[in-house]
Amino acid sequence: MKDLNEQVYCSNCKGKRNHKIISTYSEGASVQDDYHWHAEYHIVKCAGCNKIAFVVQYGDEDTWDYIDGEREWVDLFTVYPEEPEEDKRLDIHQVEKKYFKHAPEIINHLYEQIVESYSNKHFILCTSGLRTLIEGICSQLGIKKGYLYDEAGAKLPNKDGVIKKSETLGGRIFELYERGLILFPQALILQKVKGIGNDAIHEIIVPNVKTIKKIIDIIEKVIYDIYELKNHELLSTE
Repeated sequence: MKDLNEQVYCSNCKGKRNHKIISTYSEGASVQDDYHWHAEYHIVKCAGCNKIAFVVQYGDEDTWDYIDGEREWVDLFTVYPEEPEEDKRLDIHQVEKKYFKHAPEIINHLYEQIVESYSNKHFILCTSGLRTLIEGICSQLGIKKGYLYDEAGAKLPNKDGVIKKSETLGGRIFELYERGLILFPQALILQKVKGIGNDAIHEIIVPNVKTIKKIIDIIEKVIYDIYELKNHELLSTE
């Protein structure tokens, strides 16, 4: 049997599990239609406990998400029996708020507002706040400009063909890397987060909940690496 492309909720296991497809019925728009969509209706079996369920897999021109910082079309999966609302809240919206002892209060305050926005499902505010937090970290560290890099690590020239530091947020993010505060892959990821934040602010576009949660995890790691790691207790032991 073919695997379902996404883990869905199993009412017997009480959590998201892999499922095998027993049978599928498909339908969708024709090539001549103005609006394209497709749907697959699956009878599935849990790969763990063999519980039978029904899954609707649906996609259209508006079902997309950010994947590795790029917009890609994705399918939505709805399972029956459905996941209880209480379990959904615990699974998706549970973010344990952290306190960073060595970070400035303004950084902790911005971070707390982001977590609260996420928990209250204010996703536009949350996503735009993540960009603001990145800018706040740069400002707090006195970083005003930096070189721009491509993904291979080569410095990029400006529109006049000159390699010089840029005052854009992109340049300031790479200066965090130049100063040894974050790793180069972290800088590349923060560039993606910057773009996602810009879309939220200017286009009122936000990724799905899972992607926002991943971004929060990344930002937490960046705050820890910049402010907490250099003060780790192991560095003070002989």
